Amino acid sequence: MSTIAPLIEAWDEAHREFAIALGGLPDEDLWKRAHPRLLSIGELAGHVAYWQAVWTMGGGEDRPALERLPLESPLLDHAFRYYTTNVERPFQLDLGTLQVLAEVGRIHEAAKAAVGDRSKDDPYPGQWGTWGNLVQYQAFHVAYHTGQAYSVRHVLGHETEDN
Repeated sequence: MSTIAPLIEAWDEAHREFAIALGGLPDEDLWKRAHPRLLSIGELAGHVAYWQAVWTMGGGEDRPALERLPLESPLLDHAFRYYTTNVERPFQLDLGTLQVLAEVGRIHEAAKAAVGDRSKDDPYPGQWGTWGNLVQYQAFHVAYHTGQAYSVRHVLGHETEDN
């Protein structure tokens, strides 16, 4: 049995970096799109949170009934699903940067609890094949959108600590 712990550690590190990328982001810029075809940082955060919850707690379905998930959050909304289906419909919540970061963190902790003590080779009921593949992808997914968040900040004219 192979341990999933190193993958969880990478996933945690991706979340740490995501929080750094949002550090000092003014609330008024959280939901601002720098270009109509570029998602806001709030939309990116919602997308990260949505897919963590769906893929770890949604039974392997790509579009589960969100009310069946074991937690509730304003970030668990189908509006955060995919860029191609949502780019034409900007989405905004009445949450500030710190509130969004807290929700992303809360969902991440619940997602890790849902992964539990599985082995990385345990079968996953959806497209990923194994739980290890899912967690590995989650670390990449968060890191990818962290880079996008930095890009949005730069286009908005922000000075950032990193990137």
